[in-house]
Amino acid sequence: MINTAKIFEIDDDASVAALGEKFAKAFAFLRRTDLLRLAPGRYSIDGERVFAIISDNDLKAVGVTQRPEFHKKYADVQAPLTDEELFGLPDLPEAVLKGPFDDEKDIAFFEAPCPMRAVRPGECIVIEPYVAHAPCHSDDPGTHLRKVIVKVLW
Repeated sequence: MINTAKIFEIDDDASVAALGEKFAKAFAFLRRTDLLRLAPGRYSIDGERVFAIISDNDLKAVGVTQRPEFHKKYADVQAPLTDEELFGLPDLPEAVLKGPFDDEKDIAFFEAPCPMRAVRPGECIVIEPYVAHAPCHSDDPGTHLRKVIVKVLW
């Protein structure tokens, strides 16, 4: 499958509007001015349809092979708050689609080489279901990152 993750400026009203109504609540949350002060954890935005996770991460080194993931039910809107984050964006092989999948957690992992894309504070990456991605990487491994992941029911 072809990877269709896209990077957006969080404050770009025209691009956000083009994503459609289902993402409006996600971007309203990402535009909050208190995100760095919120405790890590899950925040309900619209029940199970839209919710956010604030997390603290130590970024991993970029390698030849990464451990990407994909989801079936939710789109991810991921926004680094404190530093640049590199995302691996591999193709999703057909064999992986037929393999084991954790329906309860809406996730499956696999191993693959990943071309990387940088996402900086003030930007986010929108990752639709069935688009493979390997978050939390850096050219400076061990960098501590605060980020927001907003899950949008597809």
